[in-house]
Amino acid sequence: MGDPSKAILCPRCNIPKRYLGTKQFHEGHRWGILGDLGELFVNKEAFDVYACPRCGGVEFFVDGIGDEMRPS
Repeated sequence: MGDPSKAILCPRCNIPKRYLGTKQFHEGHRWGILGDLGELFVNKEAFDVYACPRCGGVEFFVDGIGDEMRPS
């Protein structure tokens, strides 16, 4: 992990959360017969996900915004 002063601490356990990667989420649902083609019309967002290894608490950050403020 990068700079410990940038560690994202769990508010319950007071230990650093672990980076789980960037995950894609979308609004809506699959469009029946359109299947994957329908995905073109759905709003998608990418989030950096961090989780506490002790309690499982999860925190999301918008990918590409404020990256310099989080551990690398």
